[in-house]
Amino acid sequence: MKPTESQNRAPIVFIALLVAQLLTMSLHARAQAQQQSLSRTALLAVLYPLQKGTAWVTSGIGGVWYGYLNLRGVRGENQRLQAEINRLQQERMLVQEEVAAARRYRELLKLKESVGVPSVAATVIGRDGNPWYQQIVIDQGLIAGVRLYQIVITPQGVVGRVVGVGPTCAIVQLITDGTSGVGAMLSDSRVNGELKGRNGPQCQLASITGLVNVREGEAILTSGLEGWYPKGMLLGYVSQVQLGSGAALHQITVQPAAQLDRLEEVLVLLAKPPDIQITESVKK
Repeated sequence: MKPTESQNRAPIVFIALLVAQLLTMSLHARAQAQQQSLSRTALLAVLYPLQKGTAWVTSGIGGVWYGYLNLRGVRGENQRLQAEINRLQQERMLVQEEVAAARRYRELLKLKESVGVPSVAATVIGRDGNPWYQQIVIDQGLIAGVRLYQIVITPQGVVGRVVGVGPTCAIVQLITDGTSGVGAMLSDSRVNGELKGRNGPQCQLASITGLVNVREGEAILTSGLEGWYPKGMLLGYVSQVQLGSGAALHQITVQPAAQLDRLEEVLVLLAKPPDIQITESVKK
């Protein structure tokens, strides 16, 4: 005879009742040991897993929150340190600039003592932006004794001459100006020519016969023949030569000795050319 469905369920029901009885006895025994009611023990047994899970979730959220706060703290500290690094770098740059300026002024002072004539140091405060002119503005003028056509130099070489002057400032025409012309001579052969500006970084030495030997790197000095510049001042060096012949002149390009594109301080000679005696530093 085939067992019915209720007969098949009987063992399962029996086992379930047995497990429930054992749990009830366990809870009852724990309640007696802890001197509390069976219902309270059962409630705690049910709530404990929920409480533990909630605590785990809360702990995780708290860890993430404190981690976020710590990350913000680290980021803020990094920003503070970066700001401090930037400040120290700026201070270092200022110190380096002060050291460089002090070195330039020492060289200018030595030059002032070596020329042996009245002179005044000046700072470059402007530059002509017109491509047709090569001029700078300095912060010394009539009050300091600056006059038209006075010579302006640096420890490296000739800069140009004053072409405009006011009470507290002056305009200086550079030797690279397209309208500038300086009596010049080759230091080796002592042949005279004219240094002409080209409104660019370099000049041209004109009127040198193709029969004269010219070498790259040869120094070019003032000849003093045009009456504005004293003889023997360094103008620049031959940077390129296109050789001529007996019937053709040399094409000579000259690189100015003074760094005209980055002038910061210059020396204005307050004496007239006849009163300025220059000892040649480059002489063959």
